[in-house]
Amino acid sequence: MFSEDLFKRDILSVSGLTARIRDLLEGELGQVWLAGEISNLRRPSSGHYYLTLKDESAQIRAVMFRNQQRYLSFEPEDGQEVLARGRLSVYEPRGEYQIILDYMEPRGEGALRLAFEKLKARLEAEGLFEQSRKKGLPFLPDRVAVVTSPTGAAIRDFIRVARRRFGSVNLAVYPVRVQGEGAGLEIAGAIEDLNRWGGFDVIVVTRGGGSLEDLWAFNEEVVARAVAASEIPVVSAVGHEVDFSICDFAADLRAPTPSAAAEIIYLEKAELRAYLAAQGRRLGSGCRGVLRTTRERVSHLSTRLGDPGRALADRRLLLDDLLETLVRETRLGLTVRRQELRATAARLSPAGQRSRLEADRSRLAVLVRDLSRAALTRTERSRERLGRLAGRLGDLSPLNVLQRGYAVARRLPEGKALRSFREASPGDRLEVLLAEGSITATVDEVIS
Repeated sequence: MFSEDLFKRDILSVSGLTARIRDLLEGELGQVWLAGEISNLRRPSSGHYYLTLKDESAQIRAVMFRNQQRYLSFEPEDGQEVLARGRLSVYEPRGEYQIILDYMEPRGEGALRLAFEKLKARLEAEGLFEQSRKKGLPFLPDRVAVVTSPTGAAIRDFIRVARRRFGSVNLAVYPVRVQGEGAGLEIAGAIEDLNRWGGFDVIVVTRGGGSLEDLWAFNEEVVARAVAASEIPVVSAVGHEVDFSICDFAADLRAPTPSAAAEIIYLEKAELRAYLAAQGRRLGSGCRGVLRTTRERVSHLSTRLGDPGRALADRRLLLDDLLETLVRETRLGLTVRRQELRATAARLSPAGQRSRLEADRSRLAVLVRDLSRAALTRTERSRERLGRLAGRLGDLSPLNVLQRGYAVARRLPEGKALRSFREASPGDRLEVLLAEGSITATVDEVIS
């Protein structure tokens, strides 16, 4: 028999127990960070990542949904060591606990280098680093914007070199963080803001040297795309001469250091003055040479020109000859036009018009007579041809056959003409067409 305690127990279903476990895990642990190695990575048609994170002693299933993958700076692969962030949950249909990831990054310097190379290769394949996309720097920029940390050594070196080379400079510093989480978004946002505001000739993105991890903000995809999309030319001066960043490849010009960026953008004022003075001397010398050559040419032409008064007298004589020719030709033309006008007036007089009208009437009468004769001839020929055709049609008419004693039998009610005894059956009603009228009959017997 069942004990009464059995009915007092709190009995759970399997799904109810699993739901409690899920609530406990999610409520107690919430979001966690994990370090581990990727294994069993797969990406089905849904686009989600399904993988296992493991270390020497344990493993846990993980999933990263498609909408979270836009924050990845690398392409996950089996065997990679990663740092991952997510929330613990339970997949109730199988009763398995798993972690749902919302962020993942490579772990260690080697992983960062791998992520750098993969992102560089992907953006290069897109054409983001093509030389044809690069914009040239203005010869003498008026306003330069520097995107960097306002307290770092990079901005101090840049300002020092710029002032030494050109004296007074018009600089604007857009302060951003240059390392750490979120620094890349700040740098990209600064470039977008400067383009939206306008009024700048060059943008310089810079910071001092450091490890690959320190410089990582300049290797983020969001920075590379902001630099490539900038309408204002961008100079990238990140780290030391041996340091290369994704920002360097996307920029219009790469400077090995912040100081070198200032030297590239700002010409040495003393050198520029010396260059302008030398160009001024060359221009003066050239102008004097051109003036001397022009004077010599004018002198030579004046000797070839001769006496201007004599040339003017010759032109006057030629003008008189041309004027006489013009008057003579004009008078001759007027005489010809008067004769043509008289002939036209004679043709247009009433007598001339009546003569032409009588001639036209005579021609019209002849044409009408010829047309009538042609029409009568054509009509007679058509009648003869019609008579011949009617005779031939009569010979072929089935009515003539009926006149000789033949008949046509048609089955009722469809009225189909019979050509063979096989088309009739006893009991069929027939209509028999005779030369005069028709009769209706019933088939009693079919004889082959």
